[in-house]
Amino acid sequence: MNEIFEKYGLIILTIIIFGVFSYAIICGMTDPFGLESEDGDVPDSAVFLKSYGNFSQEGYDTRVMLDVINMSNPEHLEYMGLQGGPLVGYGLSYKGHIEIWWNKDTEVNESTMDRIYSIWNKNGKLVGIEDIPVVFLRCSKYEGD
Repeated sequence: MNEIFEKYGLIILTIIIFGVFSYAIICGMTDPFGLESEDGDVPDSAVFLKSYGNFSQEGYDTRVMLDVINMSNPEHLEYMGLQGGPLVGYGLSYKGHIEIWWNKDTEVNESTMDRIYSIWNKNGKLVGIEDIPVVFLRCSKYEGD
């Protein structure tokens, strides 16, 4: 493992850094390394809404977290914007937690966030992750081509 890291560590680090800045540009984040923003009305910014779960756990296996995302996809369809729901999207953050992007034009509803998190947490427990870490962010709606 150390041989691989020594050989490919710089490449991996470069890819991670590129991914962080690409995400910041795509989502229009004013502070790509922080979760909270003082100005919630900044156009095209991602603004922290709420977090759930245990963020102190180290060493989440990316494959396991991706399994949780894949397991949760069918259950989250009703919450997606294309189905009339409040979500723009969701995915795995470079920090190792799940990020859920809430449409900035949709009213924030904590009971809906609680229901959405319960789906993530249930599926996390199925793969051995107790109190899966999830962050809700308010973000612009993707317009597409």
